[in-house]
Amino acid sequence: MASGNLVFEFPCWRFPHLGGFLCSISETHNALLSKTPSMDFGVYLRSGVTYEGILSIAQTADNLGYYGGFINDHVHGFANDGKEPYLEAWTVMTGIGVQTKRLRIGHVVLFNSLRNPAYLAKSISTLDNMIQGRYEVMLGAGWNESEYLGYDIMGNGRGMPSAKERVDRFKETLEILRGMFTHEVFSYDGKYWKLKNAINIPQPIQNPMRISVGGQKPRMVRLAATLADGLNVPGSLDKLESTLDLLLPNLEKAGKKMADYYYSGFGGIYYAKNEEDYEKQVAKVAETQKKSVQEVRKNLFIGTSEILVEKLRRASDLGVKLLVFAPRPARSVEETNELLATLRDEVFSQL
Repeated sequence: MASGNLVFEFPCWRFPHLGGFLCSISETHNALLSKTPSMDFGVYLRSGVTYEGILSIAQTADNLGYYGGFINDHVHGFANDGKEPYLEAWTVMTGIGVQTKRLRIGHVVLFNSLRNPAYLAKSISTLDNMIQGRYEVMLGAGWNESEYLGYDIMGNGRGMPSAKERVDRFKETLEILRGMFTHEVFSYDGKYWKLKNAINIPQPIQNPMRISVGGQKPRMVRLAATLADGLNVPGSLDKLESTLDLLLPNLEKAGKKMADYYYSGFGGIYYAKNEEDYEKQVAKVAETQKKSVQEVRKNLFIGTSEILVEKLRRASDLGVKLLVFAPRPARSVEETNELLATLRDEVFSQL
């Protein structure tokens, strides 16, 4: 599902429901962004909880024509001090890939420290072959200390490495993935990983295999611009915009164009049936997320069909090609599936 053609003629966009105009994109940005942006939608599947629930949402998204289905890559959850049902992400998405037909699948994003990068390249290549070229690679450096400690991820009780080391390791992973996706036999001599004639046959079906980085800090954005094909940013419109300010000059230095780059977002889409429902949801989200009502109105993907269309066009104008979203509010798998149909028909079809 893609939006219609939107032409960049002015650096300002009118948002009547938000009380005025947003004008922070510069003319320089306009020149670097695509003139005819389009955006696809991927469904965040974790709310299904059980495999049966996750599969139901994925198959519904598949049947409705959504672009993709994604899950986060963590070994435990975040509610109730992590003590909630949380299925392991790679195993789950292998099953989802096999049991869907056209839906692209992936992780938003892969937790780099969990896996040997050469073995990860082999796993991705295998899964891409199993599902006929439908795997979307998104990778992050890792951030959740309780997982490092609880699972002794680094070994010998070491705990979570410094941010610098995690990003250094992440850089090596990007180089290894690229090398193994493009060579049947690949060697690598890095600080943390040394590969001697690592064999990766069969290669992924997708050629080239797109790699996106998940992150928004300066060094991660620089790596995304120089070593990857895309950047995935968690958060709302303001996060997409501020990260774009970092990304564009780095793409220019790398000799890349925004039109060819895969800029994507990840967050909730809150659908309101009417103005009264909209006001109630804004107040609830503002309280839950400890944000001002004004900030929620302006930056979060929350609103009636009309308001959501305006905000999603704004995201598309920023160069966002994919938005991975959690459909809200939905209290069950059945409500989630119904909401996916409503969003497709009432919102996404209007773009």
